[in-house]
Amino acid sequence: MNNNANQIKTTGIIAIMLISSLTVMVGTAITPALPELGRIYQLGNYASWLVTAPALGVVVTTVLFGRLIDKVGPYKIAFIGLLCYGCFGIAGAYMPNVITIFIDRLLLGAATAAVMNASVAFISSFFQGEQQLKILSIQSMSMEFGGVIFLTVSGILADISWRCPFYIYGLGFIAFIGLILFIPRANAHHDPAILEQTENDADKKGVPLGLVLVIAFLGMLMFFTAVVALPLYLQNQLGYSPSFTGYYLAALDLVAVVAAGFVPRVVKKIAAKGCLTLAFLFYAAGFSQYFFCGDSPLLWVAAICIGIGFGFSTPLFNNLIVNKSTAANKGLHISFGTMAMFTGQFLSALLISVLPAQRLFLIAALIALVIMVLILPVVKHYHQRRSC
Repeated sequence: MNNNANQIKTTGIIAIMLISSLTVMVGTAITPALPELGRIYQLGNYASWLVTAPALGVVVTTVLFGRLIDKVGPYKIAFIGLLCYGCFGIAGAYMPNVITIFIDRLLLGAATAAVMNASVAFISSFFQGEQQLKILSIQSMSMEFGGVIFLTVSGILADISWRCPFYIYGLGFIAFIGLILFIPRANAHHDPAILEQTENDADKKGVPLGLVLVIAFLGMLMFFTAVVALPLYLQNQLGYSPSFTGYYLAALDLVAVVAAGFVPRVVKKIAAKGCLTLAFLFYAAGFSQYFFCGDSPLLWVAAICIGIGFGFSTPLFNNLIVNKSTAANKGLHISFGTMAMFTGQFLSALLISVLPAQRLFLIAALIALVIMVLILPVVKHYHQRRSC
């Protein structure tokens, strides 16, 4: 743990976790209302783009916020981002037509880019080493536990009105209060000696940053393919209600919460590469069950597999990216990671728009299997190169 760790109290860590929980729910908060939104705005299957439109806003703006974090630190970026998050999130319930709601969702994504980059930068500023991975795992648990609560509440609210789930975004204002009261200012670091040393250390660590970003992109593509496809699949093809959809997705997120809590222990035993291999194995198993089993008790087994896949992978993405960064480029690298993960989220809607759910589940299972098989030999190859 670095010296900054002594500057943050438990209340500050809780505030960071609340801020982090807002990033996953940016798209998923409205998923139980998705079929109704598709009818209201005459979008049909393209309603899934309302879930992933914020991801495009993230992708377009995240590098800007990463550079700003390197210049002014994460505190100011989080300050602005949380205010905009609450405003744009709630405003989505009152957009008069499809164009304005997509613009609002894009702006919400820009606010999310600021919030997500700042939350990871806070953790990397206050913690290092094993403690950093532990806190990042808790962050992932917070994100997914937030999803459990938000999706459950969203499903209930969607039964009342399609507008009601948008009010959940008001939590951004509560997180803003937590920022003001409990999180110390984490400033940018510009000590030349520290920057040179950390840059040399980062260059020696494992696989290149580019490959870490590719695996982060594919991991989020896996998860959001499930999250965005399942509401339409469960309600339109299997006949379940919006509230059931909310409970089902919440159960999936709850599994991810538990799985993320085990990540530090798993990494100690089989290293990060082994943990990621397991993650994609579970993704492949989950999508295979959606494809072969359909509406059966195995529907719940599939949710467990997808949840484990997400829980085992997401904390590692951020930890690997931070470890490949220096004090000078940490914010920029975090923004690259955010871009990779949200590009995966955004493209999941494109796949859902052009492919029927069953075929999509099969393709996702095959992609996950290929990634699982390639992780270990690729990591071994780069470790051999670096040791030469």
